[in-house]
Amino acid sequence: MQDNTENTRKKAIVFAGGGSKGAYQAGAWKALEELGEHFDIATGTSIGSINAGLYVQHDFDAAWELWNTITVDAIMTNGINMDKSVESIFSQRDNLIPFLKTFINQKGADVTPFHNKLKAYFNAEKFFGSDIDYALITVRYPGFAPLTVYKKDMAPMGEEAWQWFAASGACYPVFPPMNVNGEDFVDGGYFDNIPVAPAFKLGAEEALVVDLKTDKNHAGYLHHPRIKYIKPSRDLGTFLNFDKDALRFSLRLGYNDTMKAYGKYLGRQYTFLPPAEDDGRIAWLADCFMDLLTEAEANFDFSGSVKTRQRVNNLEGCTTLLSSALGVFRPTETELFFEALEGLLRQLGYDLDENYELLPLLYRLKTEVDGMYPMLEYDTGTAFDMVRGFIRNYNKNGKNPEHKKLEDDRLMLIYTSLIRTLQQANTL
Repeated sequence: MQDNTENTRKKAIVFAGGGSKGAYQAGAWKALEELGEHFDIATGTSIGSINAGLYVQHDFDAAWELWNTITVDAIMTNGINMDKSVESIFSQRDNLIPFLKTFINQKGADVTPFHNKLKAYFNAEKFFGSDIDYALITVRYPGFAPLTVYKKDMAPMGEEAWQWFAASGACYPVFPPMNVNGEDFVDGGYFDNIPVAPAFKLGAEEALVVDLKTDKNHAGYLHHPRIKYIKPSRDLGTFLNFDKDALRFSLRLGYNDTMKAYGKYLGRQYTFLPPAEDDGRIAWLADCFMDLLTEAEANFDFSGSVKTRQRVNNLEGCTTLLSSALGVFRPTETELFFEALEGLLRQLGYDLDENYELLPLLYRLKTEVDGMYPMLEYDTGTAFDMVRGFIRNYNKNGKNPEHKKLEDDRLMLIYTSLIRTLQQANTL
């Protein structure tokens, strides 16, 4: 008998905190809408509590508008964007001195614009009338005792319930504490930046986590069978950078990473659009790549007199090198193939921000190499050196920091095997 339990499970979406990086979650939400994914519970911390609140209201259009139009002035009076560059902060000198004066006098930024924005986007009728349950995390100040606030706890406040969002997002000491019902609260990230536990307490049987950090906020949940975990494939920058280009980058990355998580796009840092129909070519390429790589690694002479040669028995092997980059203990052949492809594209200087049609991309690489080196006619060692030359000459007018890695024989065996795989493919 067919088990339909999967179709009736109560599902939660969990939004992590991360300030301006919350644009990533709006991009993820856009992908989820297109994929037809819907959730019964939404929880969040800090900016995640606000995105989760809009999710409860079924207000995707409002969230999309918010993250496509918001500026730092909508967050702080005399606000400044804080990216990783000191020069960038000082370039905003017209606002810098007024911001610092306000910060010192008020013991925190003037976040009146932020509170006004929350009031404008919070709709009590939609929020409390929604069929989606909700919880957020905040922390009492002083003392830093955590508090989980559920939708039912917010109901008595009616239109003023937006204050709990402000409390969860009061990223002290940049923002001052938020007073709610006579108590002061600060950012929930001081306790739990990804509130998975409240989602399960509300009855969730599985959860989708949308993190905002490339490293692990909740390592214990990464391998949980009931949790799908989406995190940025590239660094989103700082949590107080509302620069338009930075937000657009986060929106696009959130969309692409979510499509990858659901198997609609391929790749890790690069984004590949798969063929409309799976005719087995990708699996064939991955299988061919592993055949050639295994043979090359077994037969390559790592004991030559050239100083850059390294003995493979003193190092991790080629597949372990790829697996480490993937962060996967035992990846599939297809995952290894794509990781090798991404490494080669980085060496050749391909743009990380472009979405590539996979088969035309592979055909382009194949024809570029075929026109220069018929490598299938040479032994591995000779082909190895030809591939190194091809990569270095590809962008000879520019400096590619990735080129310093070409002295690692394992990487060159990987790229040589990948290029030979493409040369063997008659149809792409």
